[in-house]
Amino acid sequence: MSKFSRLKCLRNIAIAACLAAIGTSASASVLLKLNESLGPGSVEDIALQTFKHDVETGTNGQVKIAIYLQDALGKPDASLEGLMSGTLDLYSGALEYYGQVVPMELNATAIPYLFKDWNALHRYLHSPIFAAAQQKLLAHGIRFISTDFNAVRGPYRVLVSSKPVKSLDDIRGLKLRVFPNDVYIRAWKYLGAIPVQLSWTETYLGIRQGVVQAVTAPMAIVYPSKLAEVAPYIAVTNEYPQTWPIAISEMTWKKLTPDQQKVLVSAANDDGKVYTEKTNEQIQSDIAAMTKQNHVTITTLNGDDFRKKMAPFYAQLIKEGLLTQDLYNEIQAINKQ
Repeated sequence: MSKFSRLKCLRNIAIAACLAAIGTSASASVLLKLNESLGPGSVEDIALQTFKHDVETGTNGQVKIAIYLQDALGKPDASLEGLMSGTLDLYSGALEYYGQVVPMELNATAIPYLFKDWNALHRYLHSPIFAAAQQKLLAHGIRFISTDFNAVRGPYRVLVSSKPVKSLDDIRGLKLRVFPNDVYIRAWKYLGAIPVQLSWTETYLGIRQGVVQAVTAPMAIVYPSKLAEVAPYIAVTNEYPQTWPIAISEMTWKKLTPDQQKVLVSAANDDGKVYTEKTNEQIQSDIAAMTKQNHVTITTLNGDDFRKKMAPFYAQLIKEGLLTQDLYNEIQAINKQ
């Protein structure tokens, strides 16, 4: 074989190897499906678009994100089952939804008026107690990639209703939409409401048809969800501070390379910052829009009245083993820091 022929042969081998590498690279790319309850134009949607961009850019397109809004891939309980079984890759739901998987430490975050404020919740989420809770969740196949827990949801909670609610007395007999969390449902029943479990996507119609009269929600999602059209009374409750983490199925996590895992965690934490910023930016404009379009009335409930009412409920949870005395004491200590 001549020198020229050998060089040509080596070149062809190199080209073939390159093409094979490209083919292998393309086949190695992965599409991750993410489910979210809120719809187009919501803060969640805006933040997730940032997450998608950061992941796809950070992995050079090797990991792509497909976002499904309005519970297109299933309601919260189905999403958690999907994460555990590996049929769903990612889920961006409120932290309290995970209470059905790890009841004690996660249900505590949604008990009305147990946490003093956002700073107290944030300290709790970075405590050894919650680190242990995450290990329990991981044992069920769910991992939080929002490790900073920096997405402030809300930024405060409100009660949106079709009739005025100005005090604790107005809660009695109120048909209230609740999410699937047993302790949360019991708490509002204890306060005098009539809890009715509906998915978020059914809530607007539920209020319009009179199935429920009210719903508690982060203030930031009231206007995008058009709730003020059927429930023009908004009462600031500050019932509990919230965060909005992104979780991944452990089965999916193990299929990713270490570098890809790092990109997802970084993107989720950066996404939390975007989420918080957009939430705070949106609130005032939302209030102005709802005041003009829906003539909403906004009041602030007296939180002290609710906290006093809830004290025996906390004691009952401890008695039943749904909240340990140690966990309760730890949260009270965190509240005082």
